Amino acid sequence: MNNKNKISEAELEIMKIVWERQEAVASSDIVGILKKRCGWEDTTIYTMLSKLVKKGALLREKKAVSYYSAVLSEDEYTLEQTERLIDRLFSGDSRQLVSMLVENNKISREDIHSLRQFWEDETDD
Repeated sequence: MNNKNKISEAELEIMKIVWERQEAVASSDIVGILKKRCGWEDTTIYTMLSKLVKKGALLREKKAVSYYSAVLSEDEYTLEQTERLIDRLFSGDSRQLVSMLVENNKISREDIHSLRQFWEDETDD
């Protein structure tokens, strides 16, 4: 696993902001959002931004203020975390995950229909 995929739950809050904007975000904007959303202190947020840059998840561009953009895509992160979940909880067997979701009514009939259609479309190629 890449180091850039090893991000904490708190650091994930920063990544979500950058992913939502889909462009470089000023550090002051990130700080403002997280102070309101999470009640974190400026220094805490700046420390996490530095850690994300060191991990390779964010790119820092210094202008009058620092701007941050994602190196790690949301899709990359989601896939890595899904694989870790399946490995950790289901011994690498994704069928067990799907079975658990179905048995506990976490997937609707419409979801199953959509998944079947997706599968058919993917396997037709």
